[in-house]
Formats: sequence, C-alpha cells, structure tokens
Amino acid sequence: MSRKFKLSLAMASVVAASVMFAGCNEEQPKAESKTAESEVQNAPAVKSAKSVVVYYSQTGATKKLAQIFKSARNADEFELTLAKPYPSTYDSTIAAVRAERESKQWPALVNAKLDVAKYDTVFIGYPIMFGTFAPPLYAFLDANDLSGKVVVPFCTYGSGGRKASAAELKTLEPNANVTLAYGISNKRINAEKGIETATREVEGFFADLATGKTDEMLMGGYSGQRPLMAEDSAAFAEATKDYAYLGLKPLSVSSQVVAGMNYLFVCEMKAFGGPVTQTNVKIFKPLPGQGEAQLIAVEK
Repeated sequence: MSRKFKLSLAMASVVAASVMFAGCNEEQPKAESKTAESEVQNAPAVKSAKSVVVYYSQTGATKKLAQIFKSARNADEFELTLAKPYPSTYDSTIAAVRAERESKQWPALVNAKLDVAKYDTVFIGYPIMFGTFAPPLYAFLDANDLSGKVVVPFCTYGSGGRKASAAELKTLEPNANVTLAYGISNKRINAEKGIETATREVEGFFADLATGKTDEMLMGGYSGQRPLMAEDSAAFAEATKDYAYLGLKPLSVSSQVVAGMNYLFVCEMKAFGGPVTQTNVKIFKPLPGQGEAQLIAVEK
C-alpha cells in the first residue's frame, strides 16, 4: 500500500509539553463544605494539553519504554495490535518483515484509527526493523493525520536506527512538528536495572526537548576526531564483543568526559557480509568499577 499524501497546508510548528496538575486537599470550614462541593461538581472542566503514547512492541522491550514515557507525562496509552501476529521465530519474522517492506503491503491493525483530535502531543514508539520503524507504524500513519501535532519518536533496537527512523517520520509527516528522538538498545533496557537506566535517560531527553536541543547540538561537547589509543581500542572491543555480525572496524574516535566517558567512533561497517559503509558508533564507558563499556548506538 503506498503512503498517501496529506492534503492539509503546512501548519506552524507547535511547541507543546504535557501538563500535569496537582490538587490541594486543604480542609475547608464545615459551614462552607456543601457549597464548595456543589461548586466543584458544577464547575466547567479545565481543558489541558493532552498527550498519548502510541506504540507497537514485538518482544516487549518497546512496551517497557512506552510505560516510562506514559508515566513521565501522565499520557494516555494506545498499543497497536496486529490483526495477524508475526511468526513466533526470529528468522520467520525477519522474512515476513522483509516481504512487507519490499511490497509495501503493511500489516493490518486491529486498532489502526486513533481519535487524534483529542491530543496535542503524540509519542510514537517502535522497534527498529531493517534500519527504521517496524511496518505496523506505516499502517498507523496511513490511518491517521498527525498534521499540527507535536510528534515525539522513541525506539528500541539491536544496534541503531534512531536517527534514520526519525528522519523518515519527518518525511512522512511534513505537517507535524517531529522532534528529537530517543532510543535505547534492547540489551540495555532488558538488563538488570535497565528500567532505571532508561527512566534516567528519558528524564534527560525531556530536558533536551525543553531547551530545544538537536542532535548536532548534543554532539558539541565531543573532542575532535583523533587516532585510536590503547584505551580507546580496549573500550571499543569490550562494548562491541556481542556485535561481530556488524563487521565494525574503528578508524578514528572523539570523546566526551561525563560520569565516565562517551566515545564516538567513526567506523567502517560490513554488516552481514554486505558492502562496506561508514558509520558512527557511540559507546559509553562507566567510571572504574561501575561496569563494562556499552554500545549505545550505531548511526549513519
């Protein structure tokens, strides 16, 4: 099914954030209590900015992340359900997704249509499949017009795809305000204390959104690219030991001192025996005694 073009004119980008209200339970004088109760019952409802977390989760990792976003912004939840689930095995699922992408025949959803008019902000979550968002998201986007909405992407992945999927979402929803995207690997969110790690990072992500940060701005704290030293090579080897299938060869590195060290390696990649491409590999090495170096993302 080809992606339909949205006919509405481009609307101005909306800067919106979910609003949380807290009520005060102060005790009132008894003589006024019945009157106060009546006034509260008859008072018009206060209209606030509303947000919804829309997501598809294949293995449960994206669902974990969706719950963090939902809790952080007191948002509604809308989990996409396939009319016909993918096969139970990894290889069969890969074959099915490959066929969908090649034919552009997206899988049918039980609940494709969302009452978008109710919301100002739409958080969209998905696992990365073949370098971008999973096919069920195309079916959702075909069924809904997100023009004028603030759209916040988030994803889980094996090695990367955050930037590429957000870029495609901007292309498919040109009349929406598609923001910076958040992503975390399946390995990290499924690890011991992975939920705590993701929660902490999502808090930082919202802070970046609030100050208008872009990917380019977030890269500003890194040093210039330089040849690898022994310490860099050791961190790279430790973080990528489970990703041999990517065929990564580090060429140069830049670094950023945090509570530990962030690395940005420029690498040659020959994934699954394919052609050689150049890619960026982000790695985080904690302070000594606080764990191994972790691969954060592989991004072109």
